Amino acid sequence: MYRLLACIALILATVTAMDRVLASALGDLLLRSSDRFMTVYRPFEPEAQPAIDPGAAPGAKPGIKPPAGQEEQPNALLVKAALTTQPRPTAGPAIGPAAKPAGGPADVLVLGNSRADNHFPVSALQDITCGRALNLGMGGAPTVLSALLWDDYVERHGAPRLLVLEPTGVVDNPHDLADLPLLAHYSPRIDAFVRQENRELWMANHAFNLMTFNNNQTMRLVAGLLKPAGDRTLVGAIPEPLKAQLAAAREETMTADDANWQALDHIVRSAQAQGTRVAVVITPYFPTYAGKLKNFDAFFADLKDRLPAGITVIDARRAVDKDELFMDALHVNEDGVRAMFTALEPDLRPLGSCPVDALASLSGTGNPTH
Repeated sequence: MYRLLACIALILATVTAMDRVLASALGDLLLRSSDRFMTVYRPFEPEAQPAIDPGAAPGAKPGIKPPAGQEEQPNALLVKAALTTQPRPTAGPAIGPAAKPAGGPADVLVLGNSRADNHFPVSALQDITCGRALNLGMGGAPTVLSALLWDDYVERHGAPRLLVLEPTGVVDNPHDLADLPLLAHYSPRIDAFVRQENRELWMANHAFNLMTFNNNQTMRLVAGLLKPAGDRTLVGAIPEPLKAQLAAAREETMTADDANWQALDHIVRSAQAQGTRVAVVITPYFPTYAGKLKNFDAFFADLKDRLPAGITVIDARRAVDKDELFMDALHVNEDGVRAMFTALEPDLRPLGSCPVDALASLSGTGNPTH
């Protein structure tokens, strides 16, 4: 009997040791993935970051390259103006961390749910802000999860120059974990949150560490090991059956949990305290769906009232209105993103790190600074 018990104990100890070793090795391997979330937990290597040209033609649209040959022959007047003009003034006094270059992997950080994930391709953000961008939008993520990602990023890399916050995660269930549990392997803060929200899941993941990687997020990280992760804009158009379904749907009321409101306030005030400029950008809704939301305007008026002074709010809810530019009720497609960025540019570009637009400075019609 004692031998049997000893054998069982030995087997359990062996399995446990193998589980820990394999989970640790897998975690280290996935940390090398090009997936954007691994950027938060991977040590920053400045030499590995692509250089962003702050002297790019100011009239160029995000994500659109000039005709072949033009990029090698810039207008001499624009070059001279870009070299001799001073940087844009910030939204407030240039003191503290905001006056210094971002020390981490991103000058511009994006937070939010899938509407942030799919609506802010880093290529377009880098063009419009002249800074390195990192999109941490997570599908289905309530604002409480965005706050955890913000705190983890700042703790490891310091605050970015600009935070772009898509705020509609406040309407999501604050107890949903979305793709967060895998990140608990790298973050004690997230691990504690998983334990708080789903103790059974937390216990299973700690009893068998490899269970942490038993999800779709792991497959995306593996894909990021094989090829560079690209922008996550959506391709396609909203289907006619969905449009009919939305037209026939009943009216709804937008609501938000106090935990999400508190998380939103924490993110914004933490960013302000560290000198980060904050742009709260409300991205487009499909017009038919927006018409079914009884308190559509009142809800966002309340959201704006809750924000502290000094925050730039860009309300782009109606910036895109053509059916063919939407993928579904809450997301624009690739062409819709281009249309949205055209609308955002006058307000968003001044918050970035670009030199004063040469042509605008010559004509005296520069973009307003918030």
